[in-house]
Amino acid sequence: MINKLQKKFILMTMFFVGIVIFGILAFLCIQSYERNEILIDRSLAWSLQLKQQEYEGSMLPSYTLIYNDRTDSFVLLGDERHVQFDVDALKRKIDTLPYDMKKEENGMIMKKHALEQGYICGIVDASVLKEQFSQLLSRCIGVFLISMGIFFSAVYFMSRWIIAPVRRTWDAQKRFIADASHELKTPLTIILADSELLLEKDPDDPWLISLHEEAERMKKLIYDLLELARFDALPVHQSEPVDLSQLCEKIALGMEEQAYDKKVMIDEQIEEGVFIHADPEDMHRLAALLLDNAVKYTPPGETVSIRLTKKDHRFILRFSNPGTLSREQLAHIFERFYKADESRKNDGSFGLGLAIASETARRNKFELNADCRDGEVIFTVTGKTNNIVK
Repeated sequence: MINKLQKKFILMTMFFVGIVIFGILAFLCIQSYERNEILIDRSLAWSLQLKQQEYEGSMLPSYTLIYNDRTDSFVLLGDERHVQFDVDALKRKIDTLPYDMKKEENGMIMKKHALEQGYICGIVDASVLKEQFSQLLSRCIGVFLISMGIFFSAVYFMSRWIIAPVRRTWDAQKRFIADASHELKTPLTIILADSELLLEKDPDDPWLISLHEEAERMKKLIYDLLELARFDALPVHQSEPVDLSQLCEKIALGMEEQAYDKKVMIDEQIEEGVFIHADPEDMHRLAALLLDNAVKYTPPGETVSIRLTKKDHRFILRFSNPGTLSREQLAHIFERFYKADESRKNDGSFGLGLAIASETARRNKFELNADCRDGEVIFTVTGKTNNIVK
C-alpha cells in the first residue's frame, strides 16, 4: 500500500510538472513558428509588388519572376548571389502553380498572382528559417526529456523522504498486528482446549457453549489477521503452473456439504484445460473465499454459480449469487472489516474474507472485481493463462 502511495505521488507530480514544461516549450515553438510565418509573408508580399514602395525590403532572400503571356517572355529579379536557380526549370514549375496559394518545396516558398498580361510570382528562400525551427524543436525535445529525468530523480528521492514517516508507522502497525496475533494464539488455544474438555462433561451448559463459540470466532479472526500481515510483509510469492479447472472442481466439491446445509445449489460450468501461473495455495484460498462468500449470503433455495472460461489467452473466473449491492457498498466491498450487510453483525464473519481475497489476487497479478446487475452479485477474477501441453 505504501509503495502504491509513493507511485501515485510520483506519477501525479511528474504529470503536472510535465504539463508545465511542455506548455512552456510548446509556447516557445509556437511563437517562433508564428514569427517565421510573419517574416515569410512579409517577404512574399515584398517580392509580389511590381513597385516596391509599401515595404522597405525583404529580410529573407527573395526573388520575383514576371511572365508576359503576349510576348511569351519572363524575367527573374532578385539577389542571385544567394541561390543559383535553374530559371527554365523554375519557370515550368511555376506554370503549374495555382494562383494565390502558397507552396513550399525544399525550403522555397512560392506564391503566384495573375496580371493583365501573364502573372507575377514571388519566391522566398526560407530554408535557413526552416532549419533553425527544426533545431529549435530538437532542442526543446531534448530539454523536455532531460528536465523530466532531473525532476523524476528529485521527485523520487523527495517521495521517499515524505513517505518515510508513513512507512515507519505502517510497518509498526503490521508488526503489532502480527506480534499481537502470535501472542494471542497460545492463550486462545488453551481456552479452546479447556472449553472442549468442559463441554465433554457438560455438553448442554449454555455458558460453556457460548465460551467455545466465541473462542472459535476469535481464532478465526486471529488467523485472518495473521494472513493479512503475511501478505503485507511478504509480497513476493512462489508461482508455478496450476490447473485452475481441476482446482475449481475440487473446491466446488468440498463446498457442497456447506451448501447442502444451507439448502443452496451450486451450478458449475467449468471449462477444462485452463492452466495459470500462480501460487497454488493462494489460488486455492482465493477461489474458496469467493465461493464461501457466495454460499454464505445466498438465501435458502437459491443457486450459486461458478463459471470458468478462457478467451484470448486470459481466464475469466466468475462467482455469482442472488443479491443486491449499492454503488457505495461495491466501492468499499474489499476494505478490511467492511460488512455490506449491517444486519449480519453476528454471523461469524469479521469482514476480512474479501480483503484477503483482494490481497491474494493482487499478489498473483490477477484482477478481482465486484459488480451487481440483474439481481445478482458477481465477483470476477481475470488474468493470463499459462499455455501448457498436458
